[in-house]
Amino acid sequence: MSNLPGDPCTARRRGRKVLSCSLLALTALATGCKPKPAPVSESVPKPVVEMAIQTELATQLAGARIDQARIKLDQKRPGEALALLVSTLKADPSSLEAKVLMETILEETVWNAPDLTIPHRFPVEHISFAAPSSMWISLGGEINTTVRWNLETRQIESVLFPITGMVTRSLTFDPLARFAVVERGSTTLLCDAISLKPIRSLGVLPDFVTPAATVVFSADGLLMAHPSYASEKDRSIVWHLRDTKTGEILRSSEPASIHSSRPLAASLDRDKLRVLHADGNLLEMPVSPVDPQKFTPMPEPVKLINAQFSRDGNAVLALHEQGPHQPPVQSMIAYQDPDDGSLELNALIDRFPWSQHPNIWNGVMVTAEAAPFTIHENTLQILKAPHAPVETAGVIKAAAFSGEKVITGEDNGTVTFHRFLPLPTRLQAPLASTSINEAGLLALETFCQSLSGIRYNEKERTFNSIDPQERLKLANDFDSTALHAVFPTLDFNTTISRIKEIQPQVMDASAFQPLEDRLKRANLTGTPSYPSTVVEEAFRNRDNAAIPAVIQEAGASGPSAASALALALKSEHPEWISACLDNAQDLPPFVRRIAVSRIAWLQGHRSTALSPWPEDFPKLQEIRQREDWDGWEQADFEPALELIRQCVLEELVAIEVPKDSTPEQRKAVAERLADPETIATVGKPRFALACMKAALAFSEHKEESETTFQLANTARNLGAPAEPCMRAEALALTAMGNYEKAHPIWIELITEHPLETQIPGDYAEAAYTAFENADPQQAMTILTTGMHRYPQDGNFALRAGWVAILTGNSDRGYQFLQAGKRIGFPEDKVENATALLTIAAAQAGAYDDATVYFNDLLRIDPAWAKIETLDTLDWPEELKSTLSQFMH
Repeated sequence: MSNLPGDPCTARRRGRKVLSCSLLALTALATGCKPKPAPVSESVPKPVVEMAIQTELATQLAGARIDQARIKLDQKRPGEALALLVSTLKADPSSLEAKVLMETILEETVWNAPDLTIPHRFPVEHISFAAPSSMWISLGGEINTTVRWNLETRQIESVLFPITGMVTRSLTFDPLARFAVVERGSTTLLCDAISLKPIRSLGVLPDFVTPAATVVFSADGLLMAHPSYASEKDRSIVWHLRDTKTGEILRSSEPASIHSSRPLAASLDRDKLRVLHADGNLLEMPVSPVDPQKFTPMPEPVKLINAQFSRDGNAVLALHEQGPHQPPVQSMIAYQDPDDGSLELNALIDRFPWSQHPNIWNGVMVTAEAAPFTIHENTLQILKAPHAPVETAGVIKAAAFSGEKVITGEDNGTVTFHRFLPLPTRLQAPLASTSINEAGLLALETFCQSLSGIRYNEKERTFNSIDPQERLKLANDFDSTALHAVFPTLDFNTTISRIKEIQPQVMDASAFQPLEDRLKRANLTGTPSYPSTVVEEAFRNRDNAAIPAVIQEAGASGPSAASALALALKSEHPEWISACLDNAQDLPPFVRRIAVSRIAWLQGHRSTALSPWPEDFPKLQEIRQREDWDGWEQADFEPALELIRQCVLEELVAIEVPKDSTPEQRKAVAERLADPETIATVGKPRFALACMKAALAFSEHKEESETTFQLANTARNLGAPAEPCMRAEALALTAMGNYEKAHPIWIELITEHPLETQIPGDYAEAAYTAFENADPQQAMTILTTGMHRYPQDGNFALRAGWVAILTGNSDRGYQFLQAGKRIGFPEDKVENATALLTIAAAQAGAYDDATVYFNDLLRIDPAWAKIETLDTLDWPEELKSTLSQFMH
């Protein structure tokens, strides 16, 4: 509802003839004021003058309303303009200007009418429609889920398992709408689109990509591809090609550096995956794993912001960055002709729904010139042709287009189908007279109200929305013959028939029952369903005779069955857990894994109990975001998981070397690792990792060199990474002082193995062993390389400075140490680093700097002023001698 500033005093004159009465009197009549009456010519009868004044007033009022109607048209509110023109013609049936303007609006404007309304309880986040009758709605707010509606049966037929505290960022489908990818929170699920059952977790999608452009399927839906991170710590981008039915990875791309140009859009067919990057480069990864991937650069450099492939992958619609202070522009990149038409505006509108989350409409179509529609608050306005706005009661959060309808989803949970009405056709017919009779005015008013759904309140000068049922009634009641007499050149029969066909309905509450039932089973409705007290009592009393019967009576799933299993897992009776497993149906895989491990542990089969669990223990809440626990959600399985975790930790701690370990502790770990039972208990992968870590820990102690070599060799033979094993052996040899044997291993590590497997210490040790092998020039070369590769590592700068000073390269050592000071030394090494800075500065001839550094050293610890402090240092004498010059 909005106000109309309809004061007729503001109307423009339009060149109308003014009667001989006073303008002051006419204005007073128009505004309701009461000035002194002007004298009336005695030659003109009073009734004639009054009629003339009324006529002029009607003309002025009509002019004002027409002006306001034109303003409403400029504001793209044709319904309100139409209502004002109806009011104009009621006041002045002979107004040709009003009639012509109304005829133009009726002939050119596409109107809409609400058809079906679906009132969900939760805010709408996404809408996706697949003709003829499938619709997916993502709901948020207190809960998060996605539902599938069958509009033929008028029922919710599938519900994605609900969770709390999450937002659905994207909802993507294959071309046949058989598979869906749901991204919510930190989890991305590949689901069966019909049942909404998860097939596999896809991990985390990079947050800078547009999912609709980068989560792609082959035309037959059998293959899919998507970007991901290389690992939780490594943010390099990799592309995974998967079998859609199982989610299994068929091929992965080589990791792209985090500094590489970001991917914008992808296309997949049965032969290859194509990925377009922001710099225009095109990655092509064949489906066949034996064929190499390749990059094709753009012939000329470009900067792309967003992009979207055509369905066939032969063309890309891209948004180009032009430079500072210039808006981006759209262009088409063609790889092959002909274009399949899927990037044309009408096709894009049907292909891609709108939401407030990342999508094509706030991406590649974000520019004002390209946008085919705008959505603001509760109004959706189509821009490319005269359309009446689609208006809703709540704020629009999602929208989807399909043929002659648009579907809106609101923050209040309402989803509404709005049907577009056909335009009238123009006929070859004689023009009607200007003046409209009373029957024509009534027919015109009734038709316009039915068409636009808007009524003008003359008294309050406001616009009121008309209920959909009343719009239908108006369409059935008006006189079409009288309307035809007003506009004989326009045929409204098709428009009228369509309005009458629309039977506005509100979805019945029973249609939501599958969603309500699912929420109830998940205990997200606020009303918990407690398990039978009989189950709790039997386990509380540890009634070994009654518990098997109670488990059987608890059912195959649901609150009682879940409670029985949770209680059994807390017990020391593996037979109770086994009974629950035998009775269970649709048990979540993770819960089954917990139960099987718990049984094995209680039966003494430690290897079986521990082997399914990785070192980085899973979090139950994260698992719950990936698995559908329908029927098992209401029990708390966290205590059972914690029991397993403690068992795993107990075994791993026994084979882990403690920090600052004693010889006795190292001996105990070595004996445990030498015991054949250990590898059987923890499994080969975990055992190999434990041997590798132990070898690195043992390598710090030269008396443990033999054990170090044994552990490193065992780890390598069991599949542990080669680099840490080599590092342990080299460290052991270095600690023993066997620099001749250690040096080749360090050199191999920094020259023949991937950079990502190297660490700064490798360069420091390689340089130090080069120095000990009387090759100071090679030592400096290695240190310089290390500084280039680790420019932000203060600890390496410190070690580089130390080795440089030892090799007689004080100038370079001073540079390394100054770099380390800028970077920041490790807190526990600042004191020694400051002492080395004093020595390096003095030996490099920078005595003033050396004095400053020595004063810094005294502020750290005044004991450096005493010559006795040097006796505590295991440093070469020449270094201590340099430092002693500053002591008193």
